[in-house]
Amino acid sequence: MKIEFIDSGREPKCPPHPDYPKGKDVNLSHGAKVTCKTDLPYPAPRCGVMVVKCEKCGLRVGLTVAGRVDDPRTVTMACWSHKLGDDAFTNL
Repeated sequence: MKIEFIDSGREPKCPPHPDYPKGKDVNLSHGAKVTCKTDLPYPAPRCGVMVVKCEKCGLRVGLTVAGRVDDPRTVTMACWSHKLGDDAFTNL
């Protein structure tokens, strides 16, 4: 996985969400049979977007971050179905 931080140049203005004092584990797999999971730089330097690209299938996602304790700390992504066959997704 390749991870790039796109800096918005802003500092967070709102307090962190109290339900996530140790960050969030983001699951974008939608029930896919084949997934990849990676750690993210945590917490982010400040407000912006973490762009995560799977170097196997090419899927790219953007996760908003704010430089707070409630930032995403991991992401699980489904592999692209056209790269792995029609039965890679079970829950879309």
